[in-house]
Amino acid sequence: MKNLLLIASLILLGSCSSDDSDSESQNNAPSGTLIKIEFYYPQTDILSSNTYFFNKDGKVVSTRGNSVTSTEYAEYTTTFSYNSNGQIWKSSTTYEGSIDYTEFTFNNGLIIESLRHRNNGDVLRTLYNYNDDNQLINKQHFNANNEETATTNITFNSNGNIENTYYERTFGTEIRDYTYEYDTYNNPQKKLFENQELNSVVGNSFNNITSAILLSNSGSGNTEIIIEYTYNESGYPLTSNEYVDGDLETQVTYTYME
Repeated sequence: MKNLLLIASLILLGSCSSDDSDSESQNNAPSGTLIKIEFYYPQTDILSSNTYFFNKDGKVVSTRGNSVTSTEYAEYTTTFSYNSNGQIWKSSTTYEGSIDYTEFTFNNGLIIESLRHRNNGDVLRTLYNYNDDNQLINKQHFNANNEETATTNITFNSNGNIENTYYERTFGTEIRDYTYEYDTYNNPQKKLFENQELNSVVGNSFNNITSAILLSNSGSGNTEIIIEYTYNESGYPLTSNEYVDGDLETQVTYTYME
């Protein structure tokens, strides 16, 4: 089971514009902004982290990620491109010389389509559908042959946080149904990409997930996920422990710009 907090970090891949790259620095981060997140998986003794870098306007332009085991070390670089409206329109990642990138199409200020270009030449398309409150309520996933392979339906609670995601592959061959509960504190990932439509696409809610129930048709039954936090004076997480069916799965440490 992947850490729920890690999902957004790994999905956010980008390519920065040449105008921003020369001034890229952690020192450009606004005060209180998340600049590093570290993960430890005690069951497998794996360490990983994402470190964020910013342009002169205080916007995220890249991340540096790594994963360390007792025998292996992996590192990847991700960066972000902004359009004339200040929105991230392209994302890429470089890993061991390979590049995987995604381009986003906007309509009326919302992301309505993405094209993920994989390093093997495949292009995977996703369509995004919204309700009248501009909340992302449905994703349609397509394979390299432009055939719909899955859908994701999303509902929200009264605080505007994602309450449920229901993912189903074509013909019900795979179903993943998550129901979430939250704290009342600030989600640092939401703040990190403040005013970015990418927040909706990757599912960053306003608050932090404290529990989730996963229902699937894999035959493994229900999975219960509990996440416990400590917080700083500004109401952002400092540490978290994630338990999956009672077992400690992941420990997370957050670092912010002073």
